[in-house]
Amino acid sequence: MFKVKTTLTSKFTPTGLAKKYKTTYQAVIGELNKGIRVEGEHTGNKLVAKKIALDHLAEDLFYYSKLKKIERKFKK
Repeated sequence: MFKVKTTLTSKFTPTGLAKKYKTTYQAVIGELNKGIRVEGEHTGNKLVAKKIALDHLAEDLFYYSKLKKIERKFKK
């Protein structure tokens, strides 16, 4: 057996993402809240969920909105 070392540090902040995407802080927070809910299904730790969500949003601001659309499509 081996241990997996994890680091739970996101180098992104909502303010930084708002600047990156040239949008409002409120828009980022709206997407971040969606992400925290989704990631919260996988972990009971809200801070971990937030950091994972921030990392996903750094790749695509609408990651969680797109994910929801895809999930709805497969539920039909």
